[in-house]
Amino acid sequence: MKKFYSLVGLAFLGFISYNAGAQITLSSADMPSVGKSFQNDFDTLTSSVNKLNPGGSGASVTWNYAAVPMSYNQGDSIVAPSATPYASTFTTANIADTTFGNAGYTYFNGSSSSFLVIGAEQNIQGYMVGVVFKPSVTELNFPGTYLNTSSGNSRASIPPQAVVYTGIDSVKGTLNMTYKDTLDAYGSLTTPYGTYSTLRQKHYELDIDSIYVHSTLAHAWVFYQAQTTKSYAYRWFANGLGDAAATMNMDSSGTKVTSFEWYSGKPSGINPVSQAHHTLVFPNPASTQVTFRFSAQNAEYVTVFDMTGREITKAEMKNGTSVINTASYSNGVYLFRLTDKSGNVLDNGKFTVQQ
Repeated sequence: MKKFYSLVGLAFLGFISYNAGAQITLSSADMPSVGKSFQNDFDTLTSSVNKLNPGGSGASVTWNYAAVPMSYNQGDSIVAPSATPYASTFTTANIADTTFGNAGYTYFNGSSSSFLVIGAEQNIQGYMVGVVFKPSVTELNFPGTYLNTSSGNSRASIPPQAVVYTGIDSVKGTLNMTYKDTLDAYGSLTTPYGTYSTLRQKHYELDIDSIYVHSTLAHAWVFYQAQTTKSYAYRWFANGLGDAAATMNMDSSGTKVTSFEWYSGKPSGINPVSQAHHTLVFPNPASTQVTFRFSAQNAEYVTVFDMTGREITKAEMKNGTSVINTASYSNGVYLFRLTDKSGNVLDNGKFTVQQ
């Protein structure tokens, strides 16, 4: 499990270009609100993102990413937790964000003093699993000004899930997270969508994921393995936009860019992830095959693309389900799109192949 930073910008009527570069202050009015829908564009091509860098910290910095190419885009929606099937698990949340390309939601609590990540309901190996952070993770404190910091430790548990393996009947996990966020710079940010006066947040996170299995021989929970992961990211925030104007994800050393995403207005051509129907994609990462299961029966085809937009596979869906052989796929991230018999897009997202 990872920290859920799929928050992205909300619908914005025009470019912010005035007073670019001035120091701004962030408030709750600059964060997501229920009822909005939006689109983000992504650049994930290695040949492109490897040329990017987050630039320096400090005052009156200029960041220009106007020429970044788009690999793909995604629509998303902000809804009330009560409108989701999982509200009872996240009782302190007042905002829910549809999760990019997957069934489920990320849950937040927004107030005049802070914006908190409560947890997420997410598809894990074909099962919907609720993960709650204790304590909640602070994304921003308000008012947000240059050099403000937020940090902490949090823990989340993945409830036991039944599995079928020799000598094992269940598996569960825990995540221990340490994080620190600093509003380390302010200045003018330019993306392919527009130019903004922004505050930049530098994010650092250390995760320790532990897995436990239930032995059918010992009839007890046994520690299986732990994995430690470091992650770094930079997020640019602008007044009135609704969340991050752009996000730059880094590798585990914090020195190389792995992806770049930016707010690009309301969805156009690609539907936001449906609030009523979702696609389960499992296993993810996939090895020899991947299953797509849509929660309604009107899905006719699933089409898989590589990150350049080249069509790899198009398969028919039967009763809302399709299984695609991925044994010949190269390792990496792939996009999928579900359509009905008229060609209307029902859902879209991404999955990973790891042989």
